[in-house]
Amino acid sequence: MRGEERSSENMTCIEKYDAAVARYLRRARMNDLQPNTLTNYAGALAMFRAFMERNAVNEMGYEAVEMWRDELVESGLQPSTVPRYLTYLSLFFNAMTKPSCPAELRYEENYVAEDFYPKIVKRPYDTILPDEKVALLWRNDCPDYHFKAQWARNYAIIVLLLSTKIRNSELLDLRLSDVDMDEGFLVVECGKGRKYREVDLDPIAISALRMYLASGIRPGYLSENDYLFGTLADHEMGARNDSGVEWHRGTRQWLSSLVERTVFAITGVHDVRSHDLRHVGSRVCLNAGESMEQLQGELGHAGIATTQIYCGRMQNRRGRESARLVLAERDRQAERNEALLRLSGSAV
Repeated sequence: MRGEERSSENMTCIEKYDAAVARYLRRARMNDLQPNTLTNYAGALAMFRAFMERNAVNEMGYEAVEMWRDELVESGLQPSTVPRYLTYLSLFFNAMTKPSCPAELRYEENYVAEDFYPKIVKRPYDTILPDEKVALLWRNDCPDYHFKAQWARNYAIIVLLLSTKIRNSELLDLRLSDVDMDEGFLVVECGKGRKYREVDLDPIAISALRMYLASGIRPGYLSENDYLFGTLADHEMGARNDSGVEWHRGTRQWLSSLVERTVFAITGVHDVRSHDLRHVGSRVCLNAGESMEQLQGELGHAGIATTQIYCGRMQNRRGRESARLVLAERDRQAERNEALLRLSGSAV
């Protein structure tokens, strides 16, 4: 783009932003970012540009971003939408502060401060996903061709988060050596407060993990001490990278975005993040008959009061029966997965 050839001293604030956005989005397309994700990024960045133009912003900085945040909040958008737009802008600034960016397009820092994000409280937790939607998450049916290449990985992550109820950081820290599929448990060595605990693996989690490992998404040259759910993606865009990037630990943002996109594709419900599945799984197990004390151990909570918050309230008889049906669907899908593994010769 010719704008990139000009010195930043000769460009206005908006001209520099336009050139930087053009480079950012071009690199996103080169990295094969999914079309709908690219559209979301471009839309949010265009909104921020329109705000800058309307308000004659002549200097990029925290004040401009905070003013935009306030305008978004006052416009009546859904509470979850404003943080998403801020996240898209934050990704842009993160990318454009890297030393690899041309000096004339580089920004000194990310101007989206942590305290700019509105506080969103989801209560009660048992309303994040209704039971009929939770049952869909167990099914090993790729919802869209965009997910096909990474479906075995995405499915294993969804199932593992929902069934084991481990934290985001605990899943990202898992090594293959932490998982014992023969004995049916995984080890969390560095849980919250650096506590050690063992978590049971349901048959569906074991089958989903075996299908993931058989898929080849996790490179076969890795050892048992490498991350179970690492990535070869470029940190800058969160997209596939072919430039020799080594297998590394995924970020929480990578995980949450993966879960949010996958859950939406399966259920049609927006804004379900990876940590939400910990709450959903807890609520289903409580209402299906698991004791609060057992759930406390699984979740790794120091006090049972925290567990009660995670699980939500006990439902009525119809709700308890609905939760039992969710787990029945889980067990049926586990049997289907095992049959698929036997047919493919991947069952071990």
